[in-house]
Amino acid sequence: MSTSDIISTIDTSKSIPSYTIPTVNTISATYLMKQFIQVNHCPQLVGLAGCGKTQIIKGLLNELTGASDEYIQQIINFNFYTDANLLQMIMEQNLEKKAGKTFAPIGKYKLLYFVDDMNMPARDPYDTQNAIALLRQHRDYEHWYDKSKLTLKDIKSTQLVAAMNPTAGSFIVNPRLQRHFWLLAVGFPEQSSLSTIYSAYLNKHFSKFKGTI
Repeated sequence: MSTSDIISTIDTSKSIPSYTIPTVNTISATYLMKQFIQVNHCPQLVGLAGCGKTQIIKGLLNELTGASDEYIQQIINFNFYTDANLLQMIMEQNLEKKAGKTFAPIGKYKLLYFVDDMNMPARDPYDTQNAIALLRQHRDYEHWYDKSKLTLKDIKSTQLVAAMNPTAGSFIVNPRLQRHFWLLAVGFPEQSSLSTIYSAYLNKHFSKFKGTI
């Protein structure tokens, strides 16, 4: 895609985070993650703060949910205080009861959970993270418990996509959860990529002023 093609797709009435400018890095990462999502394997981007991993994943999710009637998305931002109770409440927001104890996204959609900063929750006195334990249970067995009725809830048609900064939070994630993810390290954009990104935004912005002077 040429710079002029990129510029034509940018709507300056929307915020900059609404767009992911295609570069060599973003295109390759997006392609690889899409292949793993299509075979129900969870991709995870790992990199330092500011390298663009969150924006790459948001761009992919917007592409998948906007181009077909197959996927819907939900973004979950982990922080120091995220625990299993809060996480389960958030993850159930886009689920509905299907039959018996089975829950799934509305209609025939597949729900992509994007867990950002996955390693951020605080460790408890037992050196575990109960939010991470819930994700592991969900991925291992496709279920969790209704805490009020103490019954199982089977969770279908969902998948995880994640990102984390290995130099922040707890620094590691329980290997029993981590084994489900395919990892891709994301470095800082090269100078050529930065030039492409900023040129696209600036050229589009200044194009609004042509013929006004």
